[in-house]
Amino acid sequence: MAQLELDIGRLAGTEHDGVRRFAGIPYGHAPRFGAPRAADGWSGVLDSTDFGSPAWQPRGLPPLVPGLEPQGAMAEDCLNLTVWSPDDASDLPVLVWVHGGSFLTGAPSLPVYDGAALARRGAVVVSVAYRLGPFGFVSFDDLGGTERGWIPNAGLHDVALALEWVRAHVQGFGGDPRRVTVFGESAGGGVILHLLGAPQRERLFDRAIVQSGSAGRTFDAGTAALVADRLCAATGGSLDALAAAPAQQVIDATAAVFMDRDVAAKVGMMAFHPCIDGSLVRAAPSDAIPKGAAAGCDLISGVTRDEMALFLEGPSVDPVKLTRRVARYVGVDEVAAGALLDRYADQLRTEGRRAEPIDVWAAIYSDREMVLPARRLLDGASAHHGATFGYLFGWSAPDRSDGRPVGAAHAVDLPFTFDTFATEGWDAFVGATGSRRGAAGALCDAIQAAWVRFAADGDPGWAQWSATTRSTMVFDEASAVQSDPIGQRAALWIDGDGA
Repeated sequence: MAQLELDIGRLAGTEHDGVRRFAGIPYGHAPRFGAPRAADGWSGVLDSTDFGSPAWQPRGLPPLVPGLEPQGAMAEDCLNLTVWSPDDASDLPVLVWVHGGSFLTGAPSLPVYDGAALARRGAVVVSVAYRLGPFGFVSFDDLGGTERGWIPNAGLHDVALALEWVRAHVQGFGGDPRRVTVFGESAGGGVILHLLGAPQRERLFDRAIVQSGSAGRTFDAGTAALVADRLCAATGGSLDALAAAPAQQVIDATAAVFMDRDVAAKVGMMAFHPCIDGSLVRAAPSDAIPKGAAAGCDLISGVTRDEMALFLEGPSVDPVKLTRRVARYVGVDEVAAGALLDRYADQLRTEGRRAEPIDVWAAIYSDREMVLPARRLLDGASAHHGATFGYLFGWSAPDRSDGRPVGAAHAVDLPFTFDTFATEGWDAFVGATGSRRGAAGALCDAIQAAWVRFAADGDPGWAQWSATTRSTMVFDEASAVQSDPIGQRAALWIDGDGA
């Protein structure tokens, strides 16, 4: 057993292979829909051998990747964090993980997020739980929520409070409070992008690593009000009913929100998301960051090459229907859509990749939703930030059993970030088995070394991004720095950038 004394109390955690873990440490309290408040210290010894409660979230959703459903009793008062630190830690850089899950699911306790391997490389690793879905990402301002003390973006406020806790207490774990790097994937990356522009950013963290975070999805007041209205309607029709509803009833109501035609038409399947609130979030990151909202913050940002392949509906698609789909999606006629499909098919063949209609659709969908917006964000950020770096993750996972392509899809990078291939079937899912096991380990080493090095001194080991060179670390079986590796794809679009 590992023991530690902080100025707020004593902890009893676990120790394994040179790394101490202190789990389930309360950093705050979460009144329903209200602003989080900092947790007090405690008397005696806090048992931190087990993870804290995960946030309330839907369970039993179709699994797109292995093991992303947390176990254990859920709680509304879920503001806890877990710390991994080497036994002899002293003034080490700090990496604070913000998990993903569509702003709806996830928890620090998921085995794929185990921070021990990163800690062994010379960092203190912290993983944060925060409110999700209807409890963390709904704004009731237009319905009278302000008068009740309810706030928009409660989940963002939770993470901000956790980062303040880290600044105040991480030195007790051997971390350097002057070198705090926040990193996160998917919705976790989205949380970071929205906090980059927050007025209090400088007191929260020094550097940021955004893995597959979407910069352009921030709700305006009208969209946020629509989601709140539908949630309220599904839980009794009034704020009083919503305030009194059991947590499970509120979670069950999310199904009605997702199925609402108006919500689906506005936001698709991402009904819970940060919104512009005039204080913490004053503009969408895609607007704020290029204007210097996060000036001075060192940044790494990147995506996986085939992000949206994770969400394909099947192993094939009818070419005629695909042309119609692309025309609707891009907002062009079918002739222009067909020409875009042809250009993409030719480009995939040039890259030595398969170019069946489903592959072409995955490439167009990935580029327009994630890859090209990330490129634009880096262009804008590099003009104002501290050191700015870009990467592209290209490791290809095998096709699913039904033939659906996966490639370098969304979330394939997770076990490479944490060296957790051996958990819950991730090795088979990403193809880190057999003859590729050694290459997977080498790629994991490269990513972890870069993240820890960046947290330590702001330099991950490759050239900074500029809008002219677009130097990009391509993480793959043979990693290398390339100049604008997606530039040829960007040129395929009518506007030259997929916008």
